[in-house]
Amino acid sequence: MKNLKFCFLIVFLYVSFENLAQVRFMSGSWQEVLNEAQRQNKIIMVDFYTTWCGPCKLMTKTTFANPRVGDFAETHFVAFKVDCEKGEGIQLAQKYEVFSYPTIAFFDKNGNLLGKEIGYKNVEDFLEIMENYRKKFTK
Repeated sequence: MKNLKFCFLIVFLYVSFENLAQVRFMSGSWQEVLNEAQRQNKIIMVDFYTTWCGPCKLMTKTTFANPRVGDFAETHFVAFKVDCEKGEGIQLAQKYEVFSYPTIAFFDKNGNLLGKEIGYKNVEDFLEIMENYRKKFTK
């Protein structure tokens, strides 16, 4: 019985720490994301994806799951995921001319597009991209 409790504890801690390490994408509407970015005075990072996109899935599984990426994003950005084939995502993808997946777009706290990064990015490349946006657009 003690071994079983110990195993559950290990699994619980592993899952808990793993979830803390990854990028935590805000749920809700675009307006709620804008409100949160203004409240926190942060840049918005949006992952425009589709459910069938292999590179999108790989980026979620590797890059966005990396603890360094998660910590950096949590500190400097409001992160948001947009399914470009559902709900509000369809209009957002059209408005910001997203035609390739994944597209990671960066916006100021008022929703002005700062730039887009298209295609899969590994951990090191994505950390550099985030750092460049942070340096260039954070005052």
